[in-house]
Amino acid sequence: MLAAILTCGLVMTSCLDEQLDNPSTTEPEQTSAKDPGKWWIDENNMDKSVNPGDNFFMYCNGTWWKNTTLSAEQYFINRFTNVKPTFQDRVSSLTDANYQTFLSHLKWADDGSEAAIAGQKLYDDVLAKSGLNEAKTNEDLMRALGRMAAMGVCPGIWLEPFFMDGKVCLYARYHMAEIFTTANEADLKEYDAQMRPTLQQMMEDDPALQSHLVPLAGRGGTRALPEQCVAAKYIVEGMGFDPNDVYIIDECYKKKLDKADPEIETQARQTKNQIDACFPMAKSLNDLKKDVLDYYDLDYGFISLKTRDAYNERKNKRNSNPFRNEVKVSLSKLRKDIENLYIHYMRAKLVADQMVPKGLKEEYQRHCEEIRSVFAQRIKDSDWLSDASKKNALEKLDAMVINVGYPDKWISEALPDFSKSKSLIEDIYSFRKARIDLLKAIVGKSRQEASFTVILMDKNTPLSRENADHFIYYNAVVIFPYYMLPPFYDPTQSLAINYEALKTIGHEMTHGFDTIGSQYDKNGDYKEGGIWASAADKAEFDRRAGLLVKWYESLDVLPDEMPGVKAEGKVTLPENIADLGGMEIAWQVYQNRLKADGYTGQELKLMKQRFFQAFAEEYRSKYDKDFVDYFAFGKDNASGPETHSMNKERVNGVVANMDDWYDTFDIKEGALYRKPADRIRIW
Repeated sequence: MLAAILTCGLVMTSCLDEQLDNPSTTEPEQTSAKDPGKWWIDENNMDKSVNPGDNFFMYCNGTWWKNTTLSAEQYFINRFTNVKPTFQDRVSSLTDANYQTFLSHLKWADDGSEAAIAGQKLYDDVLAKSGLNEAKTNEDLMRALGRMAAMGVCPGIWLEPFFMDGKVCLYARYHMAEIFTTANEADLKEYDAQMRPTLQQMMEDDPALQSHLVPLAGRGGTRALPEQCVAAKYIVEGMGFDPNDVYIIDECYKKKLDKADPEIETQARQTKNQIDACFPMAKSLNDLKKDVLDYYDLDYGFISLKTRDAYNERKNKRNSNPFRNEVKVSLSKLRKDIENLYIHYMRAKLVADQMVPKGLKEEYQRHCEEIRSVFAQRIKDSDWLSDASKKNALEKLDAMVINVGYPDKWISEALPDFSKSKSLIEDIYSFRKARIDLLKAIVGKSRQEASFTVILMDKNTPLSRENADHFIYYNAVVIFPYYMLPPFYDPTQSLAINYEALKTIGHEMTHGFDTIGSQYDKNGDYKEGGIWASAADKAEFDRRAGLLVKWYESLDVLPDEMPGVKAEGKVTLPENIADLGGMEIAWQVYQNRLKADGYTGQELKLMKQRFFQAFAEEYRSKYDKDFVDYFAFGKDNASGPETHSMNKERVNGVVANMDDWYDTFDIKEGALYRKPADRIRIW
């Protein structure tokens, strides 16, 4: 037996010696996955003489910065400055047969032509079908005007969708006739002022405003319907809306505005819903009917050349003010009104159909849910939130609507078919009717069903918007096509570039939990105390936010041109919180992908480095002192300081607080180096 044991031992020793002498017989190291996409970022832009721990932005972009020349005309240049055509150029070029038909109608019809006859018939039919001439009371007159509006006449009030308790409601405000009869620039500015502010803009100034909205159906006590808004109730009834779904500012809040300092022209005071200024219900039936007919007459001049001349002559005879410019209908003003007020939804459909590749929306939605899942886990793993605050935050995140690319469902009634019309005035009525039909289709709908549609109805958020947004009052995020297309996202490019681009999703989600967003609940309603379940949680959040302010205020803006000048930290705080949160979330999603794909060794390290390089590439830009003074510090800028940090600080300020950035680039020291305990973690 001993011999057998010795023999086995000798055999085993012999095999081991053979393996040591011949390494090729050992088990091979696992082969790493390879990046399946194209890494197109030009590494010649890098300045490797810069220590990444001193200035990561310049490490990635320093040679490009040195070789890029600014001028008096261009004091800011980024990676898109000289790219032609621009994204907006591409969007502006979109068209189809239906849109071309509308453009072909954008002219006055010849007298007696088929178009003029069709336009005149429509104009007359609207009045005949409204019941205006048969009205026996002022209330009947207003309902008749509402019926005219449902057929395409401007109703004298503007209905703006918003969300209350998670459902679409409508806000009514006084509205000058949008088809205004002048091309004078001063009058256009006055007109534009009448269209502002939106309810959302007013609530940004005063979040408590939402609690001072009262339905047109009225409520008792101090929340009664203001007398000057009675006309609106009957107009919306005629339009086909329930007055319980349409809101105005209550009398209590209006009195508060009236007592405010008259020298301070707040946005809120500019709009008091003085709808009676257009249609005073105290007038006699005949006088009020004359007001309505005069309002209806605003469209008359667009029927034909003959009606244009008749309208201009009639209006100028009434114009007794010698200092006022001659009144005239204007096709250029008409086109501007249509583009500002009515065309967004139709143009959005063109963007969706012609610019977003098939299947991309679904692919991107899957990424959004990955981001949401990782964010939720980070909330659960938080070492500073109480369980109760975690619960509130998770409920809000779960309720957050993530709108990607374009609405899941298009409302056909809101997409006019101009092939059915022969004249300009028919098109005008089609646009207006389509908007009212769109409002009817969404009123009462949930945020999940209607938030994207509501957003696209605002001229400030068209589908062509070069951005992604968080909508605080809807608890919704929108990823517009701009961020779904190259160079941000492209299935053929490097995973590192694509996953870095996904940080935009995390950025917008994090806005729901920044210093402002955290004051609003899962429905987007302002709540005293916000999402915080305890004063201790709120205090800890404020402490961490304060550390982030101090960190950004320690960063040099332009050390050569502006020695000693540090970045702005307070105004930019919400965006800095979102930048940091978005990058941390996207980084974790990216790590999950690299692990699942099987990246190892040097290939893994390369892919990690590329993620951070892609981050610096996104903000590659050059700017000078004047740009920083104007944007960062608001010097001579009526809008005040920019809410985002300058691009260099957007990069350096974030990476210095990410543990894995240090490991990825082997950073042990440098101007950006922060001890692990000093790195700021919020979300």
